[in-house]
This record gives sequence, C-alpha cells and structure tokens, in this order.
Amino acid sequence: MRTTADLVYARAGDAELALDLHVPADASAPVPVALYLHGGGWTVGARTDRIDDRVAPVVRSGIAIASASYRLTGAATFPTQLHDVQAAIRWLRANAAEHGLDGTRIGAWGASAGAHLALLAALTAGDRTLDGGLGDHPDEDRSLQAVVAWFPPVDLLGMEAFTPGTEAPLPPFISALPSPTFAARLLGATRVSDVPDAARTASPLTWASSAPADCRFLLMHGDRDGLIPDAQSRLMHDALLEHGADAELLLLAGANHEDPLFQTPAALGAVSGFLRAALRA
Repeated sequence: MRTTADLVYARAGDAELALDLHVPADASAPVPVALYLHGGGWTVGARTDRIDDRVAPVVRSGIAIASASYRLTGAATFPTQLHDVQAAIRWLRANAAEHGLDGTRIGAWGASAGAHLALLAALTAGDRTLDGGLGDHPDEDRSLQAVVAWFPPVDLLGMEAFTPGTEAPLPPFISALPSPTFAARLLGATRVSDVPDAARTASPLTWASSAPADCRFLLMHGDRDGLIPDAQSRLMHDALLEHGADAELLLLAGANHEDPLFQTPAALGAVSGFLRAALRA
C-alpha cells in the first residue's frame, strides 16, 4: 500500500482540511477510489483511525481509499460536516489523474457518524440547498457511485426515543452517555426534538427518495448494537428499496457498535467485493 498523507482538499477560514490517500502497491492503471469517513459521534475521531486493521485490507483488494478529516462538532455544527465531505469528493474527482485514480468511479465508506455523512453525501448530490460549494472545485461533480454504511444513524428524531444500552449492552468504549447527545450536538441543540426541521434535514432517511439510480448501497450493522440499533439500517434499507435503489443489508450476528467482528476477513471481504463490483474494479 502506497500512502500519500496530508493532501489538503479544502480550506475553511484558517483551517486546512486534509485527507490521506492509500493506493494499492501494485496499481498500474487508474484505480477506483472510496472516501473513508471515521466515526466518533461527529465529536471525536481522526482520519488516521483504524487504517491498518480496517482500511489496508480493502486497499490490498484493488480499491484506493482516501481517509478524510471533517470538522467536528467542537468546531462547527451541521451542515458543515456534509460540506466538508462534498469538498473531498470534488477534490478527488478533480485531482484523480494526478494520483492514479479513476475519477469516474468514486464511492464512500463510513462508520457510524461517518456512515451518516456518506449516505447524506450520496442522497443529496442532486440537491443544491445543502451544497456548501467549499474548496477549489465548487462546480466539480460530487455524485457517488457506491456507498458502504456501517451502523449508521439515519433517523435523528426517531433515535431520540431510543435509550442506548436497553436492547443490547453499550459498546465497551462507552463509559457514559454524553449530554447533550451526539446528535443534539451535531445540530447545535440541547435536544434533537427542539429542532425537528433541522433533524429531518440531517437524517439520511429523509432523502431516500432522492437515491441516484446509478449509486449502489451496502448497509452493515450488528444485531447486538447497543448504541445505534440495527433498526436504523433496516429502516434505511427498506426506504431505499421502496424508492427503487440498489441496496443490500448485511447483519453481523452478535456484533455491537464498532465491534471487532467488523474487522474480520469475512466482513472486510464483503466491503471489498461490494466496492469492486459497484465501482467496476
């Protein structure tokens, strides 16, 4: 795997937004690329998280991965995070040839909060009301041809009625739930229900009817997720199918949120196989 780090894809005020590009070591022809978006409740996390155990195996299968930073809730609220993702997609398409990438074959892969953003990026690509126009290539195509979404929150209002840890144990990395919740912080509110219109706008489920015909979706969720129940991915899958999208759902038996089971060869093989098929690798 060849890595080019700290590629600046946009500037927002004094802040530089960067991505690290991981390309198959034996790549000779332009390869398809997927933008990887880390989890962390939109509050924590970094583009360098889980590269060796999660990203590298997929890169070795023949897919380039661009792991991108995006602004967290300590710096800005929604839709800033979506604007950052849009800018990263546009940068990849505009700079593909320089880095040995095929700019006509771009996907996104996210975990948790990152999955939420990956879904939104694909589903809102044809909508200009949520377009931030960030970066040096504001007119570049920001559509996606494939999305892999691991354990995403898709209905922020509906999630407010769910009490984490009741249907399944909390994941071991959660010692206490934050107040306000992660989703409320994303929206700059004390409670999600205080800003219902913003919550609906920020929910991928709202945009299911806008699923592009040429974008394929793979949702993966653990059936013992104590933080974001698998009902969220089930809802998203059903809504995408209802509106004619090409969507698949895989449930990992016994897996909690960010469970090590997602790093097994079988799980990562499903991601690799899906991206290779969807992006024609």
